[in-house]
Amino acid sequence: LVCDHVDEAQQALGRRLLIENPSAYLALAGHDWDEVDFLVEMARRTGCGLLIDVNNVHVSASNMGFSAEAWLDAVPGALVGEVHLAGHSPDPVWGEALLIDSHDTPVSESVWALYDRLIARIGSRPTLVERDGDVPEFSVLLDEQARAAAALTAAEAVA
Repeated sequence: LVCDHVDEAQQALGRRLLIENPSAYLALAGHDWDEVDFLVEMARRTGCGLLIDVNNVHVSASNMGFSAEAWLDAVPGALVGEVHLAGHSPDPVWGEALLIDSHDTPVSESVWALYDRLIARIGSRPTLVERDGDVPEFSVLLDEQARAAAALTAAEAVA
């Protein structure tokens, strides 16, 4: 059903979609596929690409108890069309036991490390740093943009 809808959207738009991995906050029983396998199979069946949100991977891994590094390592680089980075916050009630993909804090050092790892493996990809709330001074946003650009330049130098 998901593949049918991705196909419909791509047909209607006349272009390839990039499907983003979501943040996870609780385990849902009854899944036969892990997330990466599902995304890869969806891309195989529809020809869509993937938009990898590194913060979503970090938040989900922390909340669900899996390895963010292993998750990112399992994604075929050829499928990745874009990368997103963002900040997260601890839940007001549960604290660090439940991270929220809030987009209202700077990109964390752990997310930067995951991004560096991903880009080193797959090469440079268009990257967006998301900040939707508690937007800081423009110079702070430019610093985050510069850090992402430096990682992309380093990845291009290796390639």
